[in-house]
Formats: sequence, structure tokens, C-alpha cells
Amino acid sequence: MTDPMTPDDGLLTRLGAVLAGAEEPPAEVLELARQSFVLRELDAELALLVEDSHGPAASVRSVAVRGSAREPRQLTFQVVDAQGRDELIIAVQVESVGRHRRLTGHLAPQGPAHIEVRQPAVPQARGVDADLRGLFVIDDVLPGPMRLTCRRADWPAVATQWTLL
Repeated sequence: MTDPMTPDDGLLTRLGAVLAGAEEPPAEVLELARQSFVLRELDAELALLVEDSHGPAASVRSVAVRGSAREPRQLTFQVVDAQGRDELIIAVQVESVGRHRRLTGHLAPQGPAHIEVRQPAVPQARGVDADLRGLFVIDDVLPGPMRLTCRRADWPAVATQWTLL
């Protein structure tokens, strides 16, 4: 005697049929997902990407194909407090320099900080110090997934979400 199908069984069958026809996610997306767990910082607040001059990640690939990827890319990450006010903004300009990237950034509010860039392809985080105006430059960043962490005296650490360069 077989068990009758429950409403959940029917739903799972339909969901399986939908997913069977779905395309595989791009390799970059899978790598970002893996690294978001491997290289996370549990004690850091998350700064969300609120502006990307190249649009959503899917359109970045098409921009590169059209040849306009040489234009600097502007990224803005933001942490807001419980009342919706900005606590920290990390603005970064990404420029292609040969096969690498140069990150030129500034912090608001301005002030000194230590900025680290993490990448799955690089075993150790690399850090630079932002000056009194909150300005920093990080050279020789590899294309691919990256995350910035900002550390300031008397502030909790802030890590940006993973972003594909």
C-alpha cells in the first residue's frame, strides 16, 4: 500500500520541475557564495553596496564586452543606524591598471582608519591606512571577488559585502 501524496509532495514535485530547467549559476556567483562563508568576519558590521556605476553584477559582464570597462567604476557601501542615518560610507573608485585594479577610496565621516582588502585568490588580507581625511589607495588588486574591512579606533569593524571586480 502506498502513502497518499500530501500537498507538500505536490509542491516539491512542481518546484523540482522548475529547478530542473534552470541554468547553472555563473562560476563567479558560486565562488562569491563560497567565500562569503569562508572569509566572513563575524564581529564586523556589514556595509551594503548601495551604488554601483556599472549597475547590477549581470550588466558588468556586458559592459566589459562592449569595451567601456576602462572607465573607472564607482562603488558606494553604506552602514546605517537604527534611525536610518548614515554611520559610515565607504566610496571607492575602481580603475583598471593592466591586469590589476587600483582602489581609490574615501570614508565619511572622514578620519583615520585601517582598510583591508580580502580576496579568495590571495591568502592574506592586505591593508593600508586611510589618512586624516579618510582617503586611501590600494594598488595591485586582482580582478575577481573582493571585500573591504574598515577598522577605526572606538568603532566596530565594518566589512563591505563581497563585490566582483
